[in-house]
Amino acid sequence: MKQRRVSVWMVTILVLAGCAATWAAEDPLVEQDPEVLRFVERSIAWYPDSTFRVVSDERFQTASGSYRVVTVDRACASTILSGQPSVIIDEVTGLAYLGSVGELPFEQTGTSPRALRPFIEGFLPKVLQQNMNMKVRISWDEPDGASTGAVIPFFMMVDTGYGEFHKPVAVTSDGRLIVMGAGLPLDGDPVAIRRALFNDSDAVAWDHEADDAKVEIVEFSDLECPACRAKWDLIKGVLEANGSRLRHGMVSFPLTSIHPWAFRASAAQWCVGEQQVDLLIPFKELFYDLQREMEVALVTPTVVDFVDGNGLDETAFRACYLRSASLQAVHDQLALGHRVGVMATPTYFVNGWMIQLPTEEWFPDLITRLAAGDEP
Repeated sequence: MKQRRVSVWMVTILVLAGCAATWAAEDPLVEQDPEVLRFVERSIAWYPDSTFRVVSDERFQTASGSYRVVTVDRACASTILSGQPSVIIDEVTGLAYLGSVGELPFEQTGTSPRALRPFIEGFLPKVLQQNMNMKVRISWDEPDGASTGAVIPFFMMVDTGYGEFHKPVAVTSDGRLIVMGAGLPLDGDPVAIRRALFNDSDAVAWDHEADDAKVEIVEFSDLECPACRAKWDLIKGVLEANGSRLRHGMVSFPLTSIHPWAFRASAAQWCVGEQQVDLLIPFKELFYDLQREMEVALVTPTVVDFVDGNGLDETAFRACYLRSASLQAVHDQLALGHRVGVMATPTYFVNGWMIQLPTEEWFPDLITRLAAGDEP
């Protein structure tokens, strides 16, 4: 899956569709950097028998330091997951940004980090509005777009129709490249960082607890997502087969640009969990069963029937549903997903390892290995 470098006009479409833009000319003599290979392997979705190799490694000098753009080829049996992810490495701060990368139509000559701010604020929201009908505004990670390194992080504040959430983005300080993703220490372990983040986050609703669990599955899903429904039997089977060895946490990740009722259902799900967390799975299964017939107007009466039928406090539920607490909770869940690199549903994290496209052939065995304390 090799493509030429593309402009941000196309990258914005690819990013929001959950696809990675890739661009690199393969060089058989390029040096294989074990630190970068390890970082990429532990950052992207794990899949059996994957192989990794660096296919290009370019360094760029800016007024605030240098950065590298390293493209790694990942080959595996999945044609969807095989590809060439690119990582931008800020050699000043040591942070690595892994995500969809694209070129910006910005004049680099004589540029400064501060000059990028008005360009980004004017350009990026306009592109997203025109190409994706997506409303965003820019929030800078540092005051006035200042940066101590060669890569400047910032946030897109994405409007869901119910409020906003933070999506991490970064731009090289020469205005050349933009990357949709958060920075992590290149010498750190993305798997361990994510696992610690999930355990510390209030956005994860742990619906299947176990006192001596060896494995934690954190699921990012969308109640309107057909693929989430299709994979649920596999996940549920693993939960039932492993009992006390496993705990399961749910994080709503409604794809509001294509799923009109998903956000409402996510808010209701959060409010149900606030009263009785063990009802989250029955709630999920109800909406999966009704997925083809569900409409925006049917969400509220359906959830109220669920609340009444399960003996929950309807007054407390209505005080939560589509009110500030549940709206903020779902936006926090979306922000958490983008922080850890979720771009499509369903996405699972097993002890911090990202998993997409799990199958019966290898997913249960993966759980067994991790429960034994082994690496995948």
